[in-house]
Amino acid sequence: MPGHKGRKAFSGNVTIATAGHEGSVPRALIPGSVEWAETLLDEIRALDLTEAPGMDNLHYPTGCIREAERRAEALFGSERSHFLVNGATSGIQAALLAVRMVLGGGTVLLPRNVHKSLVSALAFSGLEPVFAWPEYSAQFSVYMPLDWERLKASLDEIERRGDPMPKAVFLINPTYSGFSRDISMIAKEVHARGMMLVVDEAHGPHFAIGRGLPRTALRQGADLVIHGMHKTTVAYTQTAMLHIGAGAGSRFPGLHEAVEEALRAVQTTSPSYILMASIEQAIDMLDRDGGRWVNRGTEMALELARRLSAIPGLVVAGYGKHAAESNDIEHDPSKLMVILEGLSVSGPQAARFLIEECNIVPEMSGPKYLLMLISGAHGPEDVDAIEKAFRTLAERFPARQTAPGEELEDEVALLTGRMPRPERVMPLRDAFLSVARAVPVEEAAGKISADTIVIYPPGSPLLTPGERIDPDVVEYIVSARKAGLNVLGRGIRGGEGEMRVYCVESS
Repeated sequence: MPGHKGRKAFSGNVTIATAGHEGSVPRALIPGSVEWAETLLDEIRALDLTEAPGMDNLHYPTGCIREAERRAEALFGSERSHFLVNGATSGIQAALLAVRMVLGGGTVLLPRNVHKSLVSALAFSGLEPVFAWPEYSAQFSVYMPLDWERLKASLDEIERRGDPMPKAVFLINPTYSGFSRDISMIAKEVHARGMMLVVDEAHGPHFAIGRGLPRTALRQGADLVIHGMHKTTVAYTQTAMLHIGAGAGSRFPGLHEAVEEALRAVQTTSPSYILMASIEQAIDMLDRDGGRWVNRGTEMALELARRLSAIPGLVVAGYGKHAAESNDIEHDPSKLMVILEGLSVSGPQAARFLIEECNIVPEMSGPKYLLMLISGAHGPEDVDAIEKAFRTLAERFPARQTAPGEELEDEVALLTGRMPRPERVMPLRDAFLSVARAVPVEEAAGKISADTIVIYPPGSPLLTPGERIDPDVVEYIVSARKAGLNVLGRGIRGGEGEMRVYCVESS
């Protein structure tokens, strides 16, 4: 049956990746048989309901769904919380549509390290992006959350040019790698200028509950906040929530109605009650015993960080003396970023080794690091297995004997530097909807992209529609493929086949 072959191959592995529940069912119930999978599907079919009498309606909730959403509002401290069954992507799309519906057309100021779903949200809403480049950490080879100084510099530049102020500011906080900033000052400054603050907190639904975690954007003045409920809770994959922050309805009249209508536009009219039930279960579990499930995951993560930090050649970002360089940066301990700088192995090579040799499945690999997600689904036996696997990795790929000043391989060295910064020469929506033709990557320099090219994960756009493709972009794409990273676009499908970029035909 579809998916069974992959599930059978996956069973028995220790997963340290989304979803937060880690597929956790009693181990005795995972024999890997087709019969077991069919029985489970038969049993869960009893929950596959529709909007029958008494079952409420996700798009106009007044009964049991609305009651569950109210419990979420009490838990997260929101003015209004909406269940999503089309993922955090639909929440991001609905948020920008709501900005357009309430404040009209114009621009949105956002960091370049946003998720690729922002491109579709911008295309659908007709809002134009004004990208700000966040702080780049050479220490960890990742971009950090956007800070007020860089945000203000972008706003000052817009004002200097005489352009209209953006309708909204969009932040990603925490980043995919788990780095987070206090955004309360940003919220005050954004509101003082009449702009709306939208926060992609997809990887932080547990922030509102657990101990020793960054503060949720919902308690820092954000107007719209998107949570990916499957990422760090027990909710099923594809579940999410869109929250309206406290006071946002009075700051922006009509926001509640705009969000509801936008969600009706981007979500299915036949929502899965199985997915909604899993969101409700996740809310109940997060609320139980003062967040015991979240706190257990944090404790397991900190213990694993302590052990991995003791292995020669490994550095755990955000732990001990390897905390972020900026004082206002916090790191989510459940996102373990293990830097392999002291070993003779790249991130993709290390990930393959852990999967194939140790049955350990990390969340993602970067050029010289691995990212792992630890949740309440993990226990001491998982910590032991992961530690053992990394000790084996360190023994197999010991530190290289490099001469002073010797550089990494060309591809890895390039990718651990800053991304190219292509110039926008055409409105994003126009380029997204334009007639386009596929051009080999090596021949695309000078043309206008109709494509969204991402290095995935985490899925931040290297190139968006309407930007001119310069030689640096071409070099970066080719090097990413050589380094074993996953390059995706309309005409690029991961690590296989010829790479083509769709370009605006007239260019």
